[in-house]
This record gives sequence, C-alpha cells and structure tokens, in this order.
Amino acid sequence: MIKEIVLYKMTSTVSQKLLKYFVLSLEAIAVALVIYLIVLPFYPNLKYTLLYNHSADQEAAQDAAAVREQLAQFRNSFPGSEYAVSPNRLIIKKIGVNAPIVESNSAEYGLSRGAWHLPESSTPDRGGNTIITGHRFKYLPPNNLTFYLFDKLAIGDVIAVIWHGADYVYRIKDIKIVEKTDLSVLDPSAEPIITLFTCHPIYSTEQRLVVIGELVEG
Repeated sequence: MIKEIVLYKMTSTVSQKLLKYFVLSLEAIAVALVIYLIVLPFYPNLKYTLLYNHSADQEAAQDAAAVREQLAQFRNSFPGSEYAVSPNRLIIKKIGVNAPIVESNSAEYGLSRGAWHLPESSTPDRGGNTIITGHRFKYLPPNNLTFYLFDKLAIGDVIAVIWHGADYVYRIKDIKIVEKTDLSVLDPSAEPIITLFTCHPIYSTEQRLVVIGELVEG
C-alpha cells in the first residue's frame, strides 16, 4: 500500500512537472510569435539599411556597366522552375527584385507568379513604353517577387530586364505617386522607356507608386 502511495505521488509530481514545462513552452512560443510579428515589418528596411546604406553600394546601384556584367551571372543562376514561369526577367538589385516577367491577359495570374507585363504596353525590343507591375506585399518579406522596398529607389538607379535573351538596362528618370484612377502612366511613348508601378502606401491600394526609367544605350 505504501509503495502504491509513493508511486502515485511520484507519478503525480512528474505529471505536474511535464504540464509545467508544456505551459512554459507554449508561453515561450507565444512570446516568440509576438516578437516575430512586431519585428517582421521592420526587417526588410533594416536589411536594406545594412546592405545598401553605403556609398559604394549606392554607386553600384547606379552603374549600368556593372549591372550588365551581373546579368550573365543572374542568367546562369535561375532555378529551372522559375524559367518554367518565364525566361524573361526583371532585376532591381538595389531592392532585391529578381522576378520572372509574366505575359498574360490575366492580372491575377501574372501577379501571382512574378512581375506582370501589361499586354497592351510595348516590349523592350520594340521600344516605346514597356509597363510592368508587381505586388508590393504578397509573401513574407523580403521576397524577390515583390516590390516591398520600391520606395527605396531613387532617380539615377538602374533597372535591368532580360527579354527574349537580350539585356536591357534602364536608368530611373522619374518617380511619382498617382491616384489609382490615373491612367496617364499607361500612355505610349516615342522614347524607349520602362514604367514600373505598385500599390502605395504599403498594405493599401489607394494610390500607385510609379517609377519610370529611360533606356541606357550601349
């Protein structure tokens, strides 16, 4: 009888300790989750500051020749699955964008797989106004498919496009915010330009943040 009582107490003590550890573990997970959710929105900006807030990096972001040299490396590093989406590519190294350019009549389809080329716009090989858009936020940032850090771009920065095997480099000449009903950014252009836009402010669809680049010859 005494042995049974001792065994019961030992079992009860072990159960209480296990329960205590389980509760503490849940509390630790909950705290970690809260910290993660608080820090997450600031992480991409922190990463940008650490990686690109240096004069050498800023100069590299504006060096068209350096970007051209990097394109060969990028072209050889794309996963086969991403080539299956599209061999065409939008690359904005400064903000971590390296996305397939999707051609489709469906905006939902195009934006779900990368950067969507508006079908009514021109293409880099034809000159005129090539228009591409992307989600500002879709996946946990930072993500190479979204324009999360689009607001970090500046006039003079370089945008690169791989289109049907050829390289096109554009230098940003204009940045503006327009209302979502403003369709002037879709107008044709006599000059070879690229127009990129995304939602603004982040987590909102009220306006559009527009970046326009002119083709860098040679």
